[in-house]
Amino acid sequence: MTTTPSTPISLDERFENLLISPERAMKLAGKRTPGEISFAQSEQGDARRRLLHVEKEAIENKRLQALSEASYIDSVSHYLHEVLIGELSEQLSFTNELFTQTLNLSEDVGGLLDALAVRATSISKVEPFAAGLPWLYDELMQVVNSAQFRRRDSKGRVIVVETLRTALSFLGIENLRLIIPSLVLKRAMPQITDPYPCIKLKLSQFSHGSAVAAMHIAPRYKLRANDAFTFGMLSQLGRCAVIRLYFKLFDKVHLHLLQECQKDKERQRHDALLKIAPSANYLVAIQEEFAEKVAADVLENMMLKRMFLGNAMRQCAQNNPGEVGSLPKVLEQARTYTKVRMLHQSKLVTMPEVKPIFRAQQYPAGLLETLKSVDIFTLPVSRDEENS
Repeated sequence: MTTTPSTPISLDERFENLLISPERAMKLAGKRTPGEISFAQSEQGDARRRLLHVEKEAIENKRLQALSEASYIDSVSHYLHEVLIGELSEQLSFTNELFTQTLNLSEDVGGLLDALAVRATSISKVEPFAAGLPWLYDELMQVVNSAQFRRRDSKGRVIVVETLRTALSFLGIENLRLIIPSLVLKRAMPQITDPYPCIKLKLSQFSHGSAVAAMHIAPRYKLRANDAFTFGMLSQLGRCAVIRLYFKLFDKVHLHLLQECQKDKERQRHDALLKIAPSANYLVAIQEEFAEKVAADVLENMMLKRMFLGNAMRQCAQNNPGEVGSLPKVLEQARTYTKVRMLHQSKLVTMPEVKPIFRAQQYPAGLLETLKSVDIFTLPVSRDEENS
């Protein structure tokens, strides 16, 4: 039976749970998922009420037994996560390994982003860095040969792009400044997140929304739109690393503890472990604890020379977004706006709640009206551009 919490959970709590599981976020907010009827409305509920006086004592006994079992399972889960968090903390301290092995990125990523950040850059200057990332070739081929960018020759035949140089030229510098950061994030995005399959989709949506919103906010403060876009996108690398490591280490620690139980013939503990799955509560907690700091570590590790994203992210990690008009503050404004848009889509926020949140962010006059008309969850690329 779904009950409404006595105290509504905060907007941030709702959002963090939305990133992991929309159904969980709705239940925590006291809402029913589509198609779900309340217990009180169901025939089952009516029958239960008629039988309740007969079953009350038996139900209470079962409840106490279940509570005892749940308490034991919780204690085993707590121990598993203590071990997991210890290993996770240690692995997060090795930024180079985190960058290459957990996020599957390499040094050439920073060089490519720097090459794109130069105002008067060209395809010939970008190509050597792009060529240093073998995974990028396949991604760019998918993009450039998609319906959005497909071109035809004079006879109407589809031109199939097969070389990196042609792909870069067809897409053009301005599009690449948007596409490359999004593909870097896609490369780092967690893939297997059972039993929470929506994480990848929701995190991608949040990243794109924050990046596009930041791109629109930055010029109001005379900041470069592309820097703000890249910052908004790559600021989620910390979440990507933490989430990837959590699921990897959960499987590792879980298996190790099961093997220990089999060896020591601990049947009760073994049975409890079989009932333990990755925890949304721990996922939320470790992201809050580590994600921003890890994002700062990763961006500093890129050693970008044209965009000062590492310093800006470090300010965010220290809960110091800076003054209005600074890049960290732009990110905070963009993220806040995106969170509200995503919560609104899921009917998890009301307008009376939104107004003071937006007021506290001190958005420039007219900006919210502008953002309302922007599809912040889609890259604003154009197929009309071509650079050589």
